[in-house]
Amino acid sequence: MLAIDLDGTLLSADGKVSPRNRAAIHGALAAGLVVCFATGRNLTECQAVLRAVGHYDAAVFVGGAMVIDTRTGTTLHRTTMHPDLAREACGLFESLGHAALALQDTSIAGVDYLVTGSIPLNHATRQWMDITAAAVHPVPTLADAAHEHTVRVGICSDADEARRVQKRVLEALGDRAVCHSLYVAAYGVEVIEVFDPAVNKWSGVMHVARRHGIRPEQIVAIGDDVNDVPMLRAAGLGVAMGNARPEAIAAADRVIGRVDQDGLAAFIEELLDAAPTAPAEAQTR
Repeated sequence: MLAIDLDGTLLSADGKVSPRNRAAIHGALAAGLVVCFATGRNLTECQAVLRAVGHYDAAVFVGGAMVIDTRTGTTLHRTTMHPDLAREACGLFESLGHAALALQDTSIAGVDYLVTGSIPLNHATRQWMDITAAAVHPVPTLADAAHEHTVRVGICSDADEARRVQKRVLEALGDRAVCHSLYVAAYGVEVIEVFDPAVNKWSGVMHVARRHGIRPEQIVAIGDDVNDVPMLRAAGLGVAMGNARPEAIAAADRVIGRVDQDGLAAFIEELLDAAPTAPAEAQTR
């Protein structure tokens, strides 16, 4: 099984899927491998990517908080935030002058995000919503919302502001939550994300693996950012992109080419050439 991150791994700097990466994915499928995308995005934000790749199967979304069958849109697994934690984090974002974004289980809530209506959206947030075509519902303040379908809360901002806000969030919430700051190169925005402390990509990947009877040592995980670290550490082979953040490189067993060099495709081609019948098992630790 290949567990593949999207932004910075499969997707180029302009958010596209290169022909070589697409061909490599289909080569892996033809060789009998399970290909599981594992991303911080939600399903709505991945629709254009799924169409470009032409691969629909169970995939990991929202950093591991959701597993969805992309062929049917059926939610297979979901870890929501405790409403009190979601309200506290949103209140903190709002107190720092940011419109908070509460990502919903769209299949139940009918919208992708609840957003603070009393604070103007910054440029980064407007850009993200426009590009991803996310359905957004404003509420006066998310610090007082019910949050019955919230799986993640966060903000979009520039990098300097993201560092300031993340510091405050970590000081306030500590180990009661998972907090990431991720850079989305395709759109030039930094995203602060807060989850339930049980959420990570590896737990979502293992949910998919168990459906196929695949063991952890049979999984190759490929990524580039801090939210990829748990799956890079736990997989049979953890692979960091050449453009990966230092935390991801430190967690990986191997570093491959950069995303702008089709490093993912080159790596998959190498796996298939080396052991076409079972590349994942041949490359485990």
